[in-house]
Amino acid sequence: MLLRLAVWLILALVVSRVGLIIYGLGYHKTIYKHYPGPCRVVPGVETGSEDIAVTSNGLALISSGVRVKGFAIHPARTPPILKGKIFLFDFNHPEKNLVEVPLKGSIDAASFYPHGLSLYEDPKTGEKRLFVVNHHLSDQDRVEIFRFDEKSTSLHHLKTVTGETMYSLNDVVAVGPETFYFTNDLYYVTKFAKYYEVLAGLSFGTVGFYDGQDRIVADGFKMSNGINKSPDGRYVYVAAALDEKLTVFERKDDGSLEEIQRIDVCSGLDNIEVDKKSGDLWLGCHPVSHMFMEHTENFTKPAGSQVLRVQLESKSAPYARVDIREVLMDDGSLVSGSSVASYYDNKLLVGTVFDKLAYCEIKAI
Repeated sequence: MLLRLAVWLILALVVSRVGLIIYGLGYHKTIYKHYPGPCRVVPGVETGSEDIAVTSNGLALISSGVRVKGFAIHPARTPPILKGKIFLFDFNHPEKNLVEVPLKGSIDAASFYPHGLSLYEDPKTGEKRLFVVNHHLSDQDRVEIFRFDEKSTSLHHLKTVTGETMYSLNDVVAVGPETFYFTNDLYYVTKFAKYYEVLAGLSFGTVGFYDGQDRIVADGFKMSNGINKSPDGRYVYVAAALDEKLTVFERKDDGSLEEIQRIDVCSGLDNIEVDKKSGDLWLGCHPVSHMFMEHTENFTKPAGSQVLRVQLESKSAPYARVDIREVLMDDGSLVSGSSVASYYDNKLLVGTVFDKLAYCEIKAI
């Protein structure tokens, strides 16, 4: 009797877990097309536009050629075939499309595979610094710090930052000239272990802080992905991709984080961009997970794309009222696998992990 009960209990647990996995992969969801206005593909990007950082005067720096360690990726997107690059797009002159930004200084361009980006503009000197997650070809993940020279449209390498707690980097947000928060999306680094961590729904994602020394300041995320901060720097926002939640933290003077609020967005969050004027959050999302997973292994298979705008009622958390509105939905006809949405002056760039880059004029939301 006890043996039969144990067997039924185990079977029920297995069925429950499988059901949660199938539900989490989004097989029940329908993708449709919804654009905020005229949209087009920006020529010049073929190997992804994973993250975007925008200056206060509308210059967008875009990472391309992300190399995701530990997951099955199409052979055409592996080194040395794949090249890591930074592109620039001017929101003020969208007709000019893209230019590649040269990397100068002590940076090994052949081993440069950028992922998350963050821009720091010094309020006193006006100097612009770009922080870039780099999945180095033959070494551990690191954050590269560049000075962005707007006149020559070039990036000058200043510093490479590595640390024991920087092992599976995804994104970074700068809070000072050499100070930043970062996300480790997963704990394990081998292929089998990463798939197990994702499918088992383990909450091993973390957020770290670097101010000369690196340390973990938050944990318990199901794939911690994008990270950004409020315009006043008081709050830090973290995307948990598999939880479909946006977590709001308050920053402390020592760099530690206090969790204030979790916001359900009902979509697979990737990167978070923040409108410097309004404080609105713009989310690049993967609305149907199984489509994106299939897309990573075979780029001929389209993946859904979704952009959400999150408006917060006040400047202080917890926010009593949060308005989440869909700005764009696409079935892969325009772009596949949206990872970031960057807004500037009623214009929108939609980046992807492995696909192209889209530009939209916002006429209605």
